[in-house]
Amino acid sequence: MLEVITGFGVVAVIIAAGYHLALKEALGPGARMVLANVVYLVATPALLFDILIDTDPREIFSTGFVVISTSALIAGFLGFLLLRLRGRSKPDSLIGMLASSYANAGNLGIPLAVYILDDAAAVVPVILFQVAFYAPSTLTVLDLMNSSKQASLMRNLLQALTNPMLMAAIAGMTVGYVRIPVPVILSEPVGLLAGAAVPLALLVFGMSLLGSSVRPNWDVAIVVILKNFVHPLVAGLIAHLVFGMDGAALLAAVVLAALPTAQNVLTYALRFRTNEILARDAGVVSTLVSFPVLILITYLLG
Repeated sequence: MLEVITGFGVVAVIIAAGYHLALKEALGPGARMVLANVVYLVATPALLFDILIDTDPREIFSTGFVVISTSALIAGFLGFLLLRLRGRSKPDSLIGMLASSYANAGNLGIPLAVYILDDAAAVVPVILFQVAFYAPSTLTVLDLMNSSKQASLMRNLLQALTNPMLMAAIAGMTVGYVRIPVPVILSEPVGLLAGAAVPLALLVFGMSLLGSSVRPNWDVAIVVILKNFVHPLVAGLIAHLVFGMDGAALLAAVVLAALPTAQNVLTYALRFRTNEILARDAGVVSTLVSFPVLILITYLLG
């Protein structure tokens, strides 16, 4: 337990450093966006590739993947249903669905997986499910609801397939599966860039907290309860009762489900000009709530 608390302490210190840098404007205007792009386009894809070239793809597409996808869909459907019962529109409820179940696997999931699970590869099934299936299918439905009626499944699929993290994951799994030797001239720079992913992601996350404000309401409360409590509970029940998971496997399934709402949800909300406030507030509140929840989960299952 002490090691877990120490791990959270390390994460918290780096996040605090990012917040302080933003507060003092030490890196100049626009620094957060620049660093976020470095994390998204370069460092995290490099980390995924570096991990997966030595990982058996069968470890990725296992029962854990089923637990992750099923629990996310259940939590998301509950979010959609409850918001509809509150009189919200279908597009607004779809954003609420994502906010209730779309986990911050990239920016926060990888660092926490390193310190809690000691396995950064554990987040790969989450990223694959969300980027390759969950986001494209939901965005297509939002497109269909758009007044322009210019929905394009192919466009959404192409957007997903050109996601840097998905491309890196596919490339890494391919290399790992066929056991292609990676030349040093490629593996060394990839490894160096991979080492920057975790600290930079945490710095960027800390910088993003500056100026965050929340408007408390029942919609936010519903989404946060689903994301921080119901989602990991459902994942734990499916993992243990259906697949007989225990120990490290059960811990990984519950921890991944307990990750807070991803910032991607706000991006999608802004793109469709739908429920932006809920997407933003859910990201902030679920993140703050996730830390004590994750500590409790690790204490109970670790």
